[in-house]
Amino acid sequence: MQSLGLIVVVLAVMIANMPAAMQQWRTDKAGVVKTLWLAGAYVLYVALGIWFVLGFMAPVGTEGGKALLAVGLLLSWIFYGVLTLMRVVPRYREPPQWLMHFGVVDVVLVGLILGCAVACLWG
Repeated sequence: MQSLGLIVVVLAVMIANMPAAMQQWRTDKAGVVKTLWLAGAYVLYVALGIWFVLGFMAPVGTEGGKALLAVGLLLSWIFYGVLTLMRVVPRYREPPQWLMHFGVVDVVLVGLILGCAVACLWG
């Protein structure tokens, strides 16, 4: 029953955003098309991360907190993809400048990705 409620909420949000999406399509078709292509690439990026975690991390096992490390790896991977996607998708309001270039956030996320992968495979 909760699934039905979730579906209703998602459909309601999509219907509520339809006028704005149509206006954006009329004013900036190239931006909408680029956004859709990049969203598709992001879905493939997330699928690659899930495949990596399930394909390489699952055979390692779950003892000793390895499952938590695998979840940390996957979440860091997804957040790094969001950060990269935010930098390349056409936008109408500029995000904070410190997010728009390589910096501390990138180093932390890449460090988490590599650290979790090495700790999970090594330990």
